[in-house]
Formats: sequence, C-alpha cells, structure tokens
Amino acid sequence: MRRPRRFIAPIVVIAALVVVPAIAYAATTISMSGATASFPLIELLANKYSTLKHKQVVFKISQGGASVGISDAAAGRVSIGNSSRPPQAGDPAGLVFYPIAKYFVCVVTNPANPVSNLTAAQVQQIFTGKVRNWSQVSGATATGPIDVYSRTSVAGVLTTFQNTLLGGGKVGSFATQEASEGLMQNSVKKDPSGIGFLSDYFALAKGINAVGYSGTACSVANVVSGTYPGVSDFYEVTKGPATGQNEAFIYWIQSNAVAKKIIETNWIPLGKVLPAVKSP
Repeated sequence: MRRPRRFIAPIVVIAALVVVPAIAYAATTISMSGATASFPLIELLANKYSTLKHKQVVFKISQGGASVGISDAAAGRVSIGNSSRPPQAGDPAGLVFYPIAKYFVCVVTNPANPVSNLTAAQVQQIFTGKVRNWSQVSGATATGPIDVYSRTSVAGVLTTFQNTLLGGGKVGSFATQEASEGLMQNSVKKDPSGIGFLSDYFALAKGINAVGYSGTACSVANVVSGTYPGVSDFYEVTKGPATGQNEAFIYWIQSNAVAKKIIETNWIPLGKVLPAVKSP
C-alpha cells in the first residue's frame, strides 16, 4: 500500500514579524545670551557643532551684552552666558568662566577721516573729553567737533577698552552710547566726525578705519606678536562647573581642530586649554 506523501511546508523566518519603531531622539537645546562682540564667533561655532552632531544639539542664541549673559547664566535663564570680559567684582557668585578665544579692540574712525595713529595720551584725551575738536588731533583730516561713540555699561568690550587702551580711565558721559557692536559700527560709518572703539571682527571690516595705537597697527599679527595692548578673552560662562552637553560644547571649542580653524578666521586661538576662572 502506497504511503500518502507528506507535504512539508518550508519554514520561512520573517524577521519583520516584530516591528521595532524608530526611536526619535529629542534634540538637546543649548540656550545662550550675552556679548555682541563674540556673537559672530559663537554663531559660527554653534552652527558647525550642531551639524557635526546631526542636529541632535541645537542652539538658541541671543545677545544683549556681556553683563546680560553673565546675569542670565547666574539666574538659570540660559545654559551658557557669552562674555567678552573676565569675571569682576559685583558678578554673581558661583559662576565659572571658560576662556575660548582671544580678541582685541581697535579705536575706529570714519574712512573720510582716516587717522592712522593715535598716542595713548590722545586716546585718553578724546574719550574723556579733554580734546573735543579734530583740529587738535594731529593726523586728522576732519575739522570741527569730535563725535565720540561708546558702548552701554553692559558691554564687555567697554571694559576691555577702558582697562587697556584707556589706561583704566572712563569714557566721558558726553559720549553717545550704542547698545551693540553693529550699532557702533554703523554710527561711525555714517558720521565723518565720529570716533569709537570696536572688537576686531567689526573694526577690521570694510567701510571702517581702524586706528593704530601708539605707533602699533591694530591687527591680528601685532596681537599674536604681543605688541598690541588692547587684548582680552572671550568666555563661556556657566552656573557652577559645566556639565553634559554644555561641557561637551565648551571643551570642543577649546580643543578641537575644526573649532580652531573657525576661530582663526577672524580671532586668535588660545593655543592651549586655559583653566577656568571662578567669579569672585
């Protein structure tokens, strides 16, 4: 008797029977506020870092001045404050300042009045109001009253200017105060009788005249050589030591070759990771 043929169905293993949904990771947001001088650099660094992290780290950046960034960091309103000055008396306690790059400040005039050099004494006389007319300034082509422009008190660039190029003096209250580097730059560009001071990114741009200081041109080369005095650091400021993505981003700026190349486009790399500084 013939045995019935057994039909053996092939065993098909279907891995797709168990469907694993794709995991959508929420991006980390690093919020920042502060110095208008460092904003162009921070924006470049943040954009590159976000790209390298495949948009899993995003940034929300506002300006307002160094003191605003410091206050915002202390109050927990932002992850990181951007500062163009070191910590000073009166800053909130418990802050940590991480140096990330060097910048420098130039005295600037309108291109119609291309002053090539001012002595330390002339800078002090002009910005404190002892000299108020261009006819009293050697090398000036402008005549008539000097229109002095300054920054508001929250600006770290003002602190740097006063501590370095102004010999610790104060800009006179007669000066027109501008709330940002861009506004200062525009004011001097539009005013043939104007004079002010700007961080290097804005001072060395087209349409503005960067003035030498005591015989030394305001330039990257002279800052690197140590011959130009108006130099300070940009800082990232956190409430307590930086942690998590904040720490990772700051360390990337301080140590990564890609970040260094970005800094070199208009600013000066630190050369090595400098120790953080705590607020008083």
